[in-house]
Amino acid sequence: MSLHGYFLGLWEISLMKKVGQFFFTFIPLLLAMGIQYLAMFFCMGVSALIENTWYTASGTAGILDIFYDLWDLWLTSDFNTCLMIVYSLLTIALFGLWYYSRYDGNYRPNPRSVFHPLTFVGIVMLVPGLQYLCTYIISFTASLFPRWLETYEDLLETAGMDDTITFGLFVYSIILAPVSEELIFRGVTMRQAKKYLPFWTANLFQAILFGAYHMNMLQGVYTFCVGLILGYICEKSGSIYNSILLHMLFNFWGTILSGFFYIGDSVFSVLFWFLFGIAMTIGGAAVFAAGTRKCSQASERSAWDAS
Repeated sequence: MSLHGYFLGLWEISLMKKVGQFFFTFIPLLLAMGIQYLAMFFCMGVSALIENTWYTASGTAGILDIFYDLWDLWLTSDFNTCLMIVYSLLTIALFGLWYYSRYDGNYRPNPRSVFHPLTFVGIVMLVPGLQYLCTYIISFTASLFPRWLETYEDLLETAGMDDTITFGLFVYSIILAPVSEELIFRGVTMRQAKKYLPFWTANLFQAILFGAYHMNMLQGVYTFCVGLILGYICEKSGSIYNSILLHMLFNFWGTILSGFFYIGDSVFSVLFWFLFGIAMTIGGAAVFAAGTRKCSQASERSAWDAS
């Protein structure tokens, strides 16, 4: 074999490997969608078993009565919340194991190398900044595609995210969903993409998949933007715990606090809050980056003292 043929063969092998890694990056998203169906069938099966046992014991209804009761139950927001909780617990278990075993995730990082008061302040600044920017993104996108807004509002109503937030929905949206989604996208997907792509390209790729994961065009647009920031936070700090914290606080604001803040209709108000969102986002990212540098310095000092 000639030298040219040898290097051509190596190039082909390398290309095939990268192509394989590229397609493997879609596996977490596809697996998460599969788990959604598994959780749905599980919850439906359990509810059908309980319903059938109840009516069999009482002997007060026939098969059609059981079916109609189940159908009404499956269409409620409470059942949907239960389904989402089961789904998130399954994904946390599976993707947590995947992340920590396959991508060297650290269950117990050294706090001095990961957390600093400035990183926390930066995250707190990012929350209102991202929320206000997302409000403008939603308004602008909805003005271009009104049908997307209607679909998005129907989705929120089905999920029970209206004026009354139940305890189960609070637990899911504030605690379980952020942990689950961070493990899927910043823990596994982004780490897999970084094997064959530079960080910013890998971050863009996982953010696109994060937006597609929500299966709603309007929500997909702003979650793509948020996913970029979450990927940056995770990469910059070297810990998924920081992006989980930001995700939790972002969802807390959107679920609980958003009703207390109003942008207004005047030109001055609209412009002011838009600039406020930009300033808080850029400033929060800068403060967070300063905090990560402090963490790196503290980690280096600890390593120096240990040696």
